[in-house]
Amino acid sequence: MMDEAAEFFDAAKRGDAARVHELVAARADLVRAMQPYDKTGLHVAAEHDRVEVARVLLDAGADIEAKTSWGATPLDWAATMGSAGVGDLLLERGASGFTLIVAAALGKLRDVKAMASSADLASHRRQTSPSSAHPADKEWPPDTAHLRGDVLSDALYAAARNGHAPVVEHLLGLGADINARGFFGAPGLHWAAVNGHAGMVDLLLSRGADRRLRDAKFGGDAEGWAREGGHLHIVERLRRDH
Repeated sequence: MMDEAAEFFDAAKRGDAARVHELVAARADLVRAMQPYDKTGLHVAAEHDRVEVARVLLDAGADIEAKTSWGATPLDWAATMGSAGVGDLLLERGASGFTLIVAAALGKLRDVKAMASSADLASHRRQTSPSSAHPADKEWPPDTAHLRGDVLSDALYAAARNGHAPVVEHLLGLGADINARGFFGAPGLHWAAVNGHAGMVDLLLSRGADRRLRDAKFGGDAEGWAREGGHLHIVERLRRDH
């Protein structure tokens, strides 16, 4: 039988806002409960884009700025996972850290245009620190856009990962590197492929993305990542004219 904390996290993941509300009403401390790596219920809601669960947790006093052990707030995590609904709710509720990379990851073209014209792009770098002891921070190889401080290209990788074509087009026009590497040393093409964003794969290939690149973690190419994600139609796209 599940204990209350386990049931709470399971309900948050499933998007059962009514059950989350019941559990939090009975045990208010659940809003501060943590999974491994210090993920809170709000992080779980962000990961799976469970908007109503996130609303319940925020109304119950969940910490909107809580950080995982690698330094990600719920907004950071929503952006990483492409959870636009929870991302919008967190911004509406006053979450900090709305950077160019977060805006790009959430597909907010108007904000990307405004932020990308900033004279101080360095202030838009990722908040997480690769110097922390968390194992995830070791998955950013030195040649990633993040560690090189190339904010425009890091934003392009984030947008490509989540399938936001207009944002990618805009950032390419500003000179962002289409082959910029992200987490695991994988470029946007790999992430678009594994996440099933066929239109983005087509766009990146048409604009010159290098399908031969291999990621630093697994040594896989974009075709392998597409196969890993179960997207055989993208495997075929990547094989076309190869």
